[in-house]
Amino acid sequence: MPNQTIAHSILKAKGTSLEWVEDTVVREVPLTVHYNREEIATLLCSPSQTEELTLGFLFNEGFIRVPEDVYEIRQDPSDHMIWVEGKPCVLQKELMSKRFVSACCGKSRASFCFANDALMVKPLTSTYSILLQEAYDYAKFLQSYLPLFQETGGVHSGGVGYKGNVILTSYDIGRHNVFDKLGGEAFRTKLNLENHVIFFSGRVSSEILLKVAKMKVPILIARGAPTDMALSQATALNITVVGFAREQRLNIYTCPERIIANN
Repeated sequence: MPNQTIAHSILKAKGTSLEWVEDTVVREVPLTVHYNREEIATLLCSPSQTEELTLGFLFNEGFIRVPEDVYEIRQDPSDHMIWVEGKPCVLQKELMSKRFVSACCGKSRASFCFANDALMVKPLTSTYSILLQEAYDYAKFLQSYLPLFQETGGVHSGGVGYKGNVILTSYDIGRHNVFDKLGGEAFRTKLNLENHVIFFSGRVSSEILLKVAKMKVPILIARGAPTDMALSQATALNITVVGFAREQRLNIYTCPERIIANN
C-alpha cells in the first residue's frame, strides 16, 4: 500500500497566536493510463486502488465492456504509469484525445464527450427499493468511514451497499475517481449493481449522475446537493437521487418510490 499522506510544516493560527506545527496532507499523484500501447489520459488521483480506477475509467469511456475485454494490466508505481492490453475498441481512435483529467471540479471535465455518454446509457428498469432507515444508515457510515478524511479532510469517499450491508468502498481526492474505483472493482469481480445503492460524500453533478447510470445503479445517496441538470438526467434515466443525507435527515429529489418509509 503506497503512502497516502505526507507531513507538512504549517503556521497554525488560533486567535491572535501563531505556531509552527507538523500537519498531515493527503497525497496526489498523476496516473497515466495507456490502452493497447496508446496513451489515453493522465488522471490526478489518490495513490490507491489505481487498477480499479483505471478499469472503471476505461469502462465509463467505452473502451471495455466486460472483464474478458481486458487481457493484461500492469503498472509502474514509481512512475505512476499503467498499461492495459485488451480487445481493440472500434471507437478507440475517435476517443483518443489524450485528455488531461483534473481531480478538481468544473471545467476540468468539459472535454468529456457527452454524445458518447448518450450512446452508453439507457433508462433503468430496476424496481429495487430500500427502507428509509437503510438510507440513513448509509449516510451514517459516510460520517464515520475513512480515517484518512478525518486525518486530512482532503478526500471524497463512497461505497456500494446492498440490503443494508456495505459491499465496496473507495476514496480519492477526485470525486469522479471515487465512482471509477467503485465501478472498476465491480467490473473486475463481475458484480452486477442493478439492485444496489451507491452512497457518496460529495455533491451530484450531471457527470456523476452519468457514471451512476453507466454502472446501472438505481439509487444514489449523497451528502451534498444535486444540480438541476443531474436531476433532469436522473428523471429521464429513472434513477433515485437522495441529497443532503445525514444520520436522520435527507432530501429525495427523483423517483421517490424507491425509498420506503420505515414501518
